[in-house]
Amino acid sequence: MEGLRLLTVIAEIDVAERIAHDLQACGARGFAITEGRGEWVRAIAERDETYDGPVARIESVMPAEIAARAMAHLAERWFPHYAVFAWLTEAEVLRPGRYRD
Repeated sequence: MEGLRLLTVIAEIDVAERIAHDLQACGARGFAITEGRGEWVRAIAERDETYDGPVARIESVMPAEIAARAMAHLAERWFPHYAVFAWLTEAEVLRPGRYRD
């Protein structure tokens, strides 16, 4: 069970599916998407603006090395242009073999 991370992404609903598929391209084996509503200040194109609208919470459990790759991709591709933020937490799962090759 060592080295697994839960990657959580909050994003504008319009880009959630694309982000989830990007996570899979980074090596994640699957994801869950939950729709909701959110509000936060986002910094896009060097200006702050408030985002208030539908959001998606995208969650995926993955090995730490894949999580690092996914976070780097999010920071480069999504953070500068969309209301997206993400965080990692350590994950302990009962079936860890499902998350490794």
